[in-house]
Amino acid sequence: MTWIKAETQHFPCWDNESIQLAQSWIPQETVIFASDVRINFDKFRNCMTATVISKTIITTNPETAEANVLFSFIKESAQAGALPSPMKELPNETINLETVVDVYTVEQLKEKALQSDGKLEPVHGIIYGYISTLDIDESVSRVLRNRCSVCRFIVNEGSNSCTFCTDVSAEAKSTFASFDILVDVSDHTGTLRSCCLADTVAEDTLGCTVTEFLMLEDDQRTALKWQLLLERSKIYFKVTSSPNWRTGLKVNLLSCKLADPIEASQSFLARDWNYL
Repeated sequence: MTWIKAETQHFPCWDNESIQLAQSWIPQETVIFASDVRINFDKFRNCMTATVISKTIITTNPETAEANVLFSFIKESAQAGALPSPMKELPNETINLETVVDVYTVEQLKEKALQSDGKLEPVHGIIYGYISTLDIDESVSRVLRNRCSVCRFIVNEGSNSCTFCTDVSAEAKSTFASFDILVDVSDHTGTLRSCCLADTVAEDTLGCTVTEFLMLEDDQRTALKWQLLLERSKIYFKVTSSPNWRTGLKVNLLSCKLADPIEASQSFLARDWNYL
């Protein structure tokens, strides 16, 4: 068993269990002990990575002397301003979707990311595709997370408290359950894996609130899933480079509605003419 060395900058996770676990980690507040990981050099990211494999065992915030020393060091460095602040990103970016007009295929987005050499500027666009993976009928804990009522960021599951609203009194803060779902988005050119479908965007896509979702029986959730799976949709998205994300790209869905067949066809024809 080994501690992940400091020069290992990325920790790719491929299975759903480790992905869900990783989403609970808080920058500058979580110490990770991992055994039996695969260490190799990632040419795409130009750095060392520690990859989760089938034998990997991960312990979060272990009660060991080494973990305590590391945690204290990170805290002191953050307070001294030696570390950058964790990036705060609202689950639903405020953007007028009418201003988003660029249409992409999955293949075009992946090519754009490769050409950026891991430094892709945020890209807003539209994909006429479909949700190809939507696991909402397995475990409720995998699709719901608690958010802060003040800033709407996901809260620490252990303490059920927000680490961002430090200037707000505890009495003024509360939490609420919110959708936080990982989905795959596909079209005829490929698949974008582990896209974020969260908060009110997820409610609009599923057509129900969290409260209504919790009242559904298992077979009703399965029926709801199949109403959305593999249906041609108009999907608005935001893509950013994220070395810590399993694919190197973080895709946030901003809207997902069933596509108008004529509109989708016209989009495909226009794109094909542009290639000629």
